[in-house]
Amino acid sequence: MLMMWATRQGIICSMSHYNTQDYTLYQVKIDADTKRVHVACLGIYCVDNELEEWYDCVNDLPKWVQGKLAILMMLEPTKHKPELGYRINDNEFYITLREGEKVNG
Repeated sequence: MLMMWATRQGIICSMSHYNTQDYTLYQVKIDADTKRVHVACLGIYCVDNELEEWYDCVNDLPKWVQGKLAILMMLEPTKHKPELGYRINDNEFYITLREGEKVNG
């Protein structure tokens, strides 16, 4: 468990070295039992965050989040895609929203 935490912290820390001036980072966690989705906006660009903290299921997420999540679900864990984000495991993801990126619903 400690190694998993250290690995996760390493990934988060390594992402903080990227230019964070042009994107907002969202943590998306899907409860394995209830399928409820928790969304947390991370960083200083969260003031105008329009996402809710909880959604009843993935289908209730905005379409732009669903699209990125669908692609990340097909990738290997910890494979970072700058335009999307990355996947920690089957239930935890980090999604990026670039400044000026169009969001549909």
